[in-house]
Amino acid sequence: MSVIETQTWLNTFVKACKEQQSREPYFIQCETLCDPLEDWFPKISAEELHYHLLEQGLFEPEEWKEIVTTVQKMEKNNVWRLVNQEYKRLKKKWNGPEAPIFIFPIKNAHLSASKNRIKKNGVTVMGAIFLFLSPDLVKEEIKAIFAHEYNHVCRLAYLNVENEKLTLKDSLIIEGLGEFAVKELYGEKWLAPWAHLYSFEEIVGLWKRHFVPSLTTMGKEKHDLFLYGNNRQLPKWIGYYIGFQIVDSYQMLHGPFKNNELYAKTSEELIAGSKFPYK
Repeated sequence: MSVIETQTWLNTFVKACKEQQSREPYFIQCETLCDPLEDWFPKISAEELHYHLLEQGLFEPEEWKEIVTTVQKMEKNNVWRLVNQEYKRLKKKWNGPEAPIFIFPIKNAHLSASKNRIKKNGVTVMGAIFLFLSPDLVKEEIKAIFAHEYNHVCRLAYLNVENEKLTLKDSLIIEGLGEFAVKELYGEKWLAPWAHLYSFEEIVGLWKRHFVPSLTTMGKEKHDLFLYGNNRQLPKWIGYYIGFQIVDSYQMLHGPFKNNELYAKTSEELIAGSKFPYK
């Protein structure tokens, strides 16, 4: 498995919108981009998947007139080829599993960089990777977001548990390992802003009060509050920050490690060996 040629699907979407202007682009987008996904996701309806992808950053159906130009720019920048090359490299480096990779323009990708607030996003769904990208990203940005998501695929394959059985400590380490991979592969310059959003002194109290008692909480849907924060007791991106700092401090205290050695350690071992105390 490798990068799927979603350019063909995108061109089919635009053509259908031109030819069927009496129909809502929303339904055409679902048919042309999500119906084909049923081969990979037989247990998820195209409609459910469509809704989820739009939430994660898939371009709005009404943007169809701009999609041809956006795809042309992305092809000129060799986006699909670049991701495929990086996939092959990291799969070998980490001894990772096969993974289908789907690349789509992100919403408002046609706007100028100053107006386009979100330029990229990625999400891992049942061992598959979805990347939502704008055409003006530099190579390192594309590589970084792909590496983060493919590391998720590798870690989840190692854990081999369903989302309902994932603990909070697993979710923290999944995000931490994903971003540590970016640092290790491409350097600190390409880390997400949340990786250094706080200082250890600022959040160690929150870690002890809110995170430690909840580390064994199961169910991925219950972890979002801890990962993203709620702007009340927990500041934004707090779990992402903590996850990265756990892995980064573990590596500093016990590393360096070869290839995928760090990625095969248990969540308990990584936390216990980091600067974040269990008590």
